[in-house]
Amino acid sequence: MVEGPGCALNGEKIVGRVRTGQEVLQVTGHATRNEGSSFSILTGSRYVGTETLGKELFIYFGPRALRVHFGMNGSMRINPADQMDGSGKLAALEIRLTNDVICFFDAAVEIRLRDDCEQKVRNMQTLDICSPKFSFSRAEEAVKKEGARMLCDVLMDQAVLPGVGNIIKNEALFNSGLHPALKVSQLTDGQISHLVKMTRDFTLLFYKCRKSGAPLYKHFKVYKQPNCGRCSGKITVCRLGENGRMTYFCSNCQSGDPSQVNVSKVPRGSGLGGWLSKEASGHRAGAEEEEWACTLCTLVNGASARSCEACLSPRSEAGIPPATVPKEEAKEDFSSSSRHLIKYPYNAFAKPREAQRVNRKAVFGTSTLVFTDFSDAAPLASAPLASQSARLNSLASGSMNKQSVSRGESSPKFLAGSSCKRSSDFSGGESMAPCSQMHKKMRIDHGPFCGNKPQSGSCTFAVSPCCAVHRRPCALRVVRKEGDNKGRQFYACSLPQETRCDFFKWADLYFPTCKHGKRCLMRTVLKLGPNNGRNFYVCPLGMGRQCDFFQWADTHSI
Repeated sequence: MVEGPGCALNGEKIVGRVRTGQEVLQVTGHATRNEGSSFSILTGSRYVGTETLGKELFIYFGPRALRVHFGMNGSMRINPADQMDGSGKLAALEIRLTNDVICFFDAAVEIRLRDDCEQKVRNMQTLDICSPKFSFSRAEEAVKKEGARMLCDVLMDQAVLPGVGNIIKNEALFNSGLHPALKVSQLTDGQISHLVKMTRDFTLLFYKCRKSGAPLYKHFKVYKQPNCGRCSGKITVCRLGENGRMTYFCSNCQSGDPSQVNVSKVPRGSGLGGWLSKEASGHRAGAEEEEWACTLCTLVNGASARSCEACLSPRSEAGIPPATVPKEEAKEDFSSSSRHLIKYPYNAFAKPREAQRVNRKAVFGTSTLVFTDFSDAAPLASAPLASQSARLNSLASGSMNKQSVSRGESSPKFLAGSSCKRSSDFSGGESMAPCSQMHKKMRIDHGPFCGNKPQSGSCTFAVSPCCAVHRRPCALRVVRKEGDNKGRQFYACSLPQETRCDFFKWADLYFPTCKHGKRCLMRTVLKLGPNNGRNFYVCPLGMGRQCDFFQWADTHSI
């Protein structure tokens, strides 16, 4: 779904690149072929201006307006070299002006009166979650009027908060610590105010990422995530609310009892918009609330770190105001550790018996911290790796300032030294296989200090195979094209299209067959209850032709 920030950016592109006063020379596209189409009435009129309201885009031509809604996958291109978009679809509407051409793909378009559209924008722009004229007080009052409705429905209602989509809804509810099934009447005024602020904050973050090209998915805590970004608990996925929209929430972090939610104690989530724009939210985080870079080694440290995690330089020496770091703590940390390391350096390094490498973000890119074991103690014969890695695990986890490290059960081949990089790329409509995903920001490789090259065996994972070329866990995809294979799942290389290899493998080779003798499809229970999240097999035929075959996937044996 193209949410409010995406629509706002499309409007900004038109305002910035298309000069007003141009005459409409021709209007084409498959939308003009519909019976009763009135788009030809725009021919000969002049382009006046563009405005947006939530997910709606209004382009004014004389006394009339073109309303555009981008839906799930809509897009817009100005002066394109090709009449088709990246997926090969023709434009729904192409407006040819004197000097420019505007094309809309996979979008809903209709003609309206300009006065009505301008009046609608004027009346609701203070509720538009993306608008610079957004009013917190009016938004809070609008939410309070929906007392009998669930929060997931109120946030998605474009008459209450225009511009909020499913991504913003899920992340804002998570950041506010509220269960999506709660009703507005159950909340206090403070909780409603906090919810509106978290919604606005994540919207600004959404806008900033889309405008700069930064990956938004890195800020997701629950949306399409297998585990919670805060507590690592399992994410509940269900269809909830009046329209049955997909809802993602963490039952540990989002309480169903609003009396247990203390707004002042809700951990900071991914609502970074609060300090992205001081004018928009009225708040800017202090230096003690932001990540900081060490001036000595350039490592980017967490906000709560008192000293650099690599060189132990105190935070006050990294350009942070000394008032944010207690003098006693900084002096104690530096005098007890760093002073002796600098004064009496240890240079008699031999080849380490074992090492752990940790990738960390630095100012100039990604740096690697190497934790090595130089002790003379010989490893136990019965546990060649466990005794050595235990010391390094404690060293790494202690020095990383309580940041989470992905832990998973490793196969014997993995412990023996072979490793498989796990992809952190996400794309719409794709889901990684059941193996848990390593965080790209921090990756710890367990094994002897002999590099990351696989020794001889292939990658070993519970379900997902590895592609032969890149040796990465494959992405689980679904056939979307019409035909006999529509809906079938398959494994393919998880890298972007330009670097993807040609690995392919059907994921349903061991699925059972239905009463028609056809390979079953695997579905997931989305209703709330004890079976939520369980997979099951059903007949692949459409409604009305399906047989009554049903089998739980977790009871199916290969």
